[in-house]
Amino acid sequence: METNKVPLNTWMVIEPAAYGEMKVLSTHRTQTEAEAERDKRNRSLGRTRYSAVMALQPVAERMGPILN
Repeated sequence: METNKVPLNTWMVIEPAAYGEMKVLSTHRTQTEAEAERDKRNRSLGRTRYSAVMALQPVAERMGPILN
């Protein structure tokens, strides 16, 4: 998924993909729910693969031009 299409202000469990991209596997209302899902997915693996993250909208992206 392209980073500009990631849901903002939503907890997600992601899987890394090729070329620095990521695959959103699930979305959650709370950090606790996302971390529980992440831990469940990682439990049977030899190393950590899945992550719980929240994408925040950059503040500067919403700002208009600075007027002096």
